[in-house]
Amino acid sequence: MPAKKTILVLDDDPSVRQMLDVMLEQDGHAVITSGDVRSALAQCAVQLPDLMVVDLMLPIEDGEMFVREFRRRWRHADVPVILLSASTARNEIARRLSVEATLPKPFLAEDLRELVAGLFQDRETVAAG
Repeated sequence: MPAKKTILVLDDDPSVRQMLDVMLEQDGHAVITSGDVRSALAQCAVQLPDLMVVDLMLPIEDGEMFVREFRRRWRHADVPVILLSASTARNEIARRLSVEATLPKPFLAEDLRELVAGLFQDRETVAAG
């Protein structure tokens, strides 16, 4: 049985965090949730996630700022990012940040599940060589 992967969910909407927490845990992952950039960065200092699901539009500091700061602090960590957003600029920002995937809000749970599984599968394939 493969090791449990840790996923950080950063979203300011408590209902979205709760839904993703339950769904991803049902899929066998450990989930860390955060509603703001500062607490998400603090949680990453305790345990680096294997994957991050980040809402782009957050109050005060946004998801783009989080990804930039995460990569500045942990520049050697290769953690894939899925950006969530209703913003029409989502894809442009994703290209600028070189993130692995984006999903429009609202999104289908199955679409997120497929992205997460695909990103982990890609990583395992590359690691296997």
